[in-house]
Amino acid sequence: MHFIYSSDHFLLSKTLNKLLKQLNNDQSYEVEKFSLIYNNLNEIYNSLVTISLFGYKKIIIIEDAWCFTEEKVTLNKSYSEEFIYQIIDSITDNIVIFTLNTDKISKRLKLSKYIEQKAELMHIKKMDDSQVIQYIKTFLFKQGKQIDLENATYLYNKVPNDMQSLSNELNKLSNLEVIEINKQTINANISKYIENDVFELAESFVKNDNKKFINLYKDYLLINDDIIGLIALIHTNLVFFRDVKILKEKLLSKEEIISSLKAHPFRVKLALSNNLNVASLNEKIKLIYTIQKGIINQNIDKENIAEYLFIKNMNNF
Repeated sequence: MHFIYSSDHFLLSKTLNKLLKQLNNDQSYEVEKFSLIYNNLNEIYNSLVTISLFGYKKIIIIEDAWCFTEEKVTLNKSYSEEFIYQIIDSITDNIVIFTLNTDKISKRLKLSKYIEQKAELMHIKKMDDSQVIQYIKTFLFKQGKQIDLENATYLYNKVPNDMQSLSNELNKLSNLEVIEINKQTINANISKYIENDVFELAESFVKNDNKKFINLYKDYLLINDDIIGLIALIHTNLVFFRDVKILKEKLLSKEEIISSLKAHPFRVKLALSNNLNVASLNEKIKLIYTIQKGIINQNIDKENIAEYLFIKNMNNF
């Protein structure tokens, strides 16, 4: 019996596929996949204790195993702890693999303690920024491409903190005819992620970089024409910058802040590097609220006055 859990779905799937390959190297199994959210537990248990149609042994994959955490996730209406204990204690030649897309299981629940005794637990931690950058270089090298550290870091920072998104972009780059992967190649071929543009926009506002802010601000509105949505996104990112500062003042390490906020390591690094204190960030957050309220109530012209207020704020620092 195995239990694989990770907050990164890509790494979770990769580890599961590797385990399936190892098990099937020894003998052939029929693989059946279930979920504790979508499948009736009677169905799961019956499949576990019966042989397959062609006499093969089975590998029963049980996803969404939230019963081993203290998260308030609604499981299938047929769920009961008794069924889970029956599955764990079943005497069968079939193999059970529980999987869960999270970083933590409960250390308090009896069921969690029981699975720790009965199963091989595999906790797949997210890679840190240096590991991901090395993964980029290694992957592209195996595909016959060349990328240096600077450009690998650039690619890493252009993609969301999600290994599946990164894997998609790496596959795209590996299929290009060019050998050398540089910034121009990256910019011309990877998908455009709005969240990255907005983060860069918010960062320029925090750094009081007028020129960069106005360019990004106008570029975004040219494409999206949704200033209310943009204001809300800037607000979210400013709150992130402030929260990083607050956690730093509480003497948390960079790694602890990343874990606490479940944030991209590079973004935490940038947030830590800005010179504004919590009070100054709060002033910028208040301005965002004022602009948003003014636009909604039609007291502020969204085309000109909103832009003017942003510039005025940056010039005052």
